[in-house]
Amino acid sequence: MGEDSSREEAFTTIRITKRDRELLSKLALPRENAWETFRRVLEAAAVGSIKKKEKEPAGMSKRYARIVNNIENCFLAYRKQGVYQVAFTQVKDWVNENTKDGISSPRLANFLRRRPQFNLVRKERRHGSNKIQCYWSLDNGDNVVVNDKEATPGYTAVL
Repeated sequence: MGEDSSREEAFTTIRITKRDRELLSKLALPRENAWETFRRVLEAAAVGSIKKKEKEPAGMSKRYARIVNNIENCFLAYRKQGVYQVAFTQVKDWVNENTKDGISSPRLANFLRRRPQFNLVRKERRHGSNKIQCYWSLDNGDNVVVNDKEATPGYTAVL
């Protein structure tokens, strides 16, 4: 051991490449050991990753924005007619008639169920059948009260 080495250097072994050793020596403060520099850099990286996670906006991704926009346009078209609750089949028919590609039932159900702007108002079951009809509404933040108590004639409320 040299005359300038501390007790820590005698008992600490760090296996690094020459290139990494050079980088650590460039980042080192005066009289700072390699392991101290490594620990300081590691802590700074951990703090940086925490800050990056905090800056990420929470919300839905922009993926499938065109399809979601088409579904929202359907609800807005019905809202202009005074209809605030739209049946699933009405949404599907509107999207299929007014868009180039249309949409399948499972895919539409997935978008309606997972996107926060669409709210399930009620489910109804046909009398003497197991056919269920779901009614959805678009939440634009305009505080429109949707009456979910009324049932369509020939249907029983499920939810």
